[in-house]
Amino acid sequence: MFGSYGLMAVGHILLCCILFLSFSKAIGYGATVVERSKSHTIPSMCSGPDKGWRVVHKYGPCSPFGLNRTAATSSHILVQDEHRVKVMNSRSLNRRSGGGKRKGEGESPTDLYLLDDSVGAGNYLVQVGFGTPAKYFNLALDTGSYTTWVRCQRCTGSSCPTQHDESLYYPSSSSTSSNAPCWPLCSFTQNYMDDSFSVGFFVADTVSIEHEDEIPGFVFLCADKETGDFGKADGILGLALGGTSDFGGYSLTSQTATTFGNVFCHCLPSSDNSMGYVYFGDQKARDKCPFSGSYGYTPLVTGSDPSLYFVNLIAITIGQTRVEIPSDGSSSQEAFIDSGTVITRLPSSVYSALRSEFQELMSEYPTALPDKVLDTCYNLEGYDDPEIPMVLHFDNLDLSLGQAAVTWKGSGRSQVCLAFAEKKNEGDLTIIGNHQQQNLNILYNIPDQRVEIGPGSC
Repeated sequence: MFGSYGLMAVGHILLCCILFLSFSKAIGYGATVVERSKSHTIPSMCSGPDKGWRVVHKYGPCSPFGLNRTAATSSHILVQDEHRVKVMNSRSLNRRSGGGKRKGEGESPTDLYLLDDSVGAGNYLVQVGFGTPAKYFNLALDTGSYTTWVRCQRCTGSSCPTQHDESLYYPSSSSTSSNAPCWPLCSFTQNYMDDSFSVGFFVADTVSIEHEDEIPGFVFLCADKETGDFGKADGILGLALGGTSDFGGYSLTSQTATTFGNVFCHCLPSSDNSMGYVYFGDQKARDKCPFSGSYGYTPLVTGSDPSLYFVNLIAITIGQTRVEIPSDGSSSQEAFIDSGTVITRLPSSVYSALRSEFQELMSEYPTALPDKVLDTCYNLEGYDDPEIPMVLHFDNLDLSLGQAAVTWKGSGRSQVCLAFAEKKNEGDLTIIGNHQQQNLNILYNIPDQRVEIGPGSC
């Protein structure tokens, strides 16, 4: 009998072990599923502003995707950034030349690369609610794009799926969605240089800002089919001016001009910092992005693309050397401030002089192999990080950069590079990238035609 009971006991123990292991696997799998379902939310440890939009770095500790910046990621960011710059220059060139038209259900009267704007690193994310009830998505904050778009699926009647993909916006699931006016076109197809493509249509629906402000009837592009490398973002929040373009009225600034008065301010955190912010409206932006007088403002100027925020960059001081930006028939001091481009692009002569002085200041450090876009790099293993002062001189404004904005360094790597790049062609855009905008309050005051910049608190 004891043997029988012993066998039964062993059997119970084995059964418990099997159940435990099965349960443990279920918990592990369940935890994975839960983690994935929460992959589009800001971690609870990250505190945001009391009002307005929280801005997070896609590869920072508060990333909704749980991404970490590594050496491989750093190189990938630079490759994406180079692609974005090519697209932006191509768009600008086509606008200046007046060439090319896009076709959809109707024909676009201008050559605008709507979704090309989205290609790039897209490092800074905000959560935006679409529809009623609001469904939140992580969009890339982009002052270089004048159209907002989100991944979606269009369906009507019996063609609607019974189980919706949480990563997609469904117009049919919102009680406030409607078809946008077919001007200049109802749908849009865009091919990219890397053979990816996107097909979309325009929708009008309520958009929510941080569970606070609601914008009814907001028009945006619903990208219902896409392939290629668009990064982790669910879409793009277009904050460009819009200018005189046919799509200008679709930017957030254009559509909320009455509500927010064409004034907004943002602070972009570094990937090592937790949280940034963006505020809309003159009073709120000034209350939350106060300027102590440390810096000031620089006027907005009319550039080659009326949708972009152009200012005059007149010189750069590195160390004790001031490098002037030429302004003649073959060059221009116009530079546009872009939250979607990472690395600042400069005219060849300016970059060459800047690089030479940087090399002189870094002469005591061993050189390292160039890193994709960046061609002037050093190995700091065993050395302290250098302190190289740099000032960007704009009209009426001298902007001192922190050391993190002067050099580029991947997480855990000893290699550092000069965080500026040379324009491929003299006719290309001069761009102030987001790496140089980190931890600054940048207030876009469109009615007064100026950009105000001061120390940020993100």
